[in-house]
Amino acid sequence: MDIGLRQLLYALRHYLDAAGNKTAAAQAADLSRQTLYQRLHIIERLLGSDLESGQRRTELHVALTALDVLRLGSR
Repeated sequence: MDIGLRQLLYALRHYLDAAGNKTAAAQAADLSRQTLYQRLHIIERLLGSDLESGQRRTELHVALTALDVLRLGSR
């Protein structure tokens, strides 16, 4: 299975917006829970970090928000 960066970011954004609630994130993203879990596991491996950490989730949420702001500014 080849999962692209956009798919990983899509899953991560929904997970972070759901404050770490995987069931709510899967529903909001229109993904099966298993698919969401797989994508989050890949993200954890890539980052070498545990997404269960509230501090880590906050850091990632801030980073993604900053990325959005930078992208909007470059249009």
